[in-house]
Amino acid sequence: MDTIFDYKVTKLELEILSSCSPHTSIKDKEKYLKYCDIDTINADLYRLFTLRNEVDIAENYVKKIKDTQSISSLHFF
Repeated sequence: MDTIFDYKVTKLELEILSSCSPHTSIKDKEKYLKYCDIDTINADLYRLFTLRNEVDIAENYVKKIKDTQSISSLHFF
C-alpha cells in the first residue's frame, strides 16, 4: 500500500496536508501508519497529487476511496 511517504513528500507539503487532514498530524510516519485507515491514506494521496497539480494520479487515488462519508475536505483548494 502506497502512502504519501513513498512519494518524497516535502516538509511544506506535510504542513499543508496536516492542516487540511481530518486526522492527527501526519508528520510522523509510524503514527500515521498506525492510526490511519486505507480511505484516509488514499485521501491524503489524492490531496498530495492535487497539490502537485498531478490530476491524473490524484484521480486514481480518489477512485479507491470506499467510504467518502468518513473523509472530509477532499477538495481543499
